[in-house]
Amino acid sequence: MHYQRLPKGHFALTVVYLITGASIAASMVFSLLLFLSLEQGLLMKLMFGGLALVFEVGKFYIWYEMGERVSRRDSVGAAKALCFYAVLAGLSIAGSVGGINAATNTLLEGDAAKAGEVQSYNDKIAGLEREIDINEQAAQAYIDMKRIANGMTNMLERNADLRQRQDELRRERDQVAITSQSSLMGLMSSLADGLGWPLSRVQFGIVAALSMLLDFFAAFFIALLGDELRFRRSQKQAQLPVITEASQEASPVVPVRPAYYHEVVNKLRAGELRCAKGAVSRMLEKPLEEVEDIFHWLLQDGIVYRKPNRHFAVKV
Repeated sequence: MHYQRLPKGHFALTVVYLITGASIAASMVFSLLLFLSLEQGLLMKLMFGGLALVFEVGKFYIWYEMGERVSRRDSVGAAKALCFYAVLAGLSIAGSVGGINAATNTLLEGDAAKAGEVQSYNDKIAGLEREIDINEQAAQAYIDMKRIANGMTNMLERNADLRQRQDELRRERDQVAITSQSSLMGLMSSLADGLGWPLSRVQFGIVAALSMLLDFFAAFFIALLGDELRFRRSQKQAQLPVITEASQEASPVVPVRPAYYHEVVNKLRAGELRCAKGAVSRMLEKPLEEVEDIFHWLLQDGIVYRKPNRHFAVKV
């Protein structure tokens, strides 16, 4: 069964435009992260940032232009556009890889800083524990020398303060440890353990896959929009009047006749159908509004004519 293609509705187009815009924006942001990290000066940041935007916008327009050339059956032009797109896509993917890598490095550095902070708390707690051990040894010495009243009381009070300080440090350490590792770091660590790869290789694999997926995702929806625009344009052109080279005058639009129109013509000419709107409406099981169009076409094509009593008759 053949299905006639119809233009996409407003909802579908809105979703496609949103996804396409978000994909292009994300690709631009990641490319900007790399280019802006190459230079610290404001002028150079603006120059590199502008270069990244030109690459991104140009890349997606070239993909759209390639679709235009394919639709015109311009294979040479489409091949040139594809080569140009491949170059810009390679630069864009490399930029996105660098940008996402820079972002993940920032996360990893934050994780490392938090891990160092946790270790610092552990070192402080261990130092207090050593001091407590020393005080307990000193207290035992006072006991051995039977000088409990002179020194042991101070040692016990000191140890009580140290243990209270240890508890405070443990609480602070635990608060830091709760947020010490990001979800991305946890994912990469799990993959590294499961694959037996170094963390750096897993990090590069993830950012490269994300960059390529983002680029191809945006390219797919650009192609989808281009195809929809070409389809709508062809539909409009099919309804435009035809301009002849000699007269340069517009000829009237000839609407496309439905398939059942030819069946009506054949039955009228064969005498199998009465030349009346009601009879045609009953045969086709269609409302009289559509039958009005059918009789308009019949008159236009010279199949029937209108008699003085306003009724229709088939031309012999």
